[in-house]
Amino acid sequence: MKAPAKRPAARSSNALRSTLALAKERWQEAKRSAKEAKQAAKVARRKFKEARKAVKRAKREALALARRVQSSVARVARSKKKARTKAVAKAAAPAQRKRRTGAKRPTRTRSATVEAMSTVTPETAGPAQQETTAA
Repeated sequence: MKAPAKRPAARSSNALRSTLALAKERWQEAKRSAKEAKQAAKVARRKFKEARKAVKRAKREALALARRVQSSVARVARSKKKARTKAVAKAAAPAQRKRRTGAKRPTRTRSATVEAMSTVTPETAGPAQQETTAA
């Protein structure tokens, strides 16, 4: 036969009160730490959202800056290309002008040569004047 189980000795009411107070303290502490953890999680979520927004904003700004730089580079390249074509046109222009002037018909030379004639007739002029006009 088995002997009936013995009951534990009854604790004193003072010991029960201290155990109850200790359990209540632990409960309050756990409750407080859970509340703090909940608030910390809320703050962390808020910071994460703000960080994600900041990343999106930075990406948007970087893309806008890249577009601005790209359009600036393209504008400079276009202006350099225009300057190059203008320089080539200017360099080709004198050659074209030379070809045009060369293609023009030559100036006409007068076939009839005018002889230097004296207004003084040889009969009226003296012998000294005749020698100078003949020479």
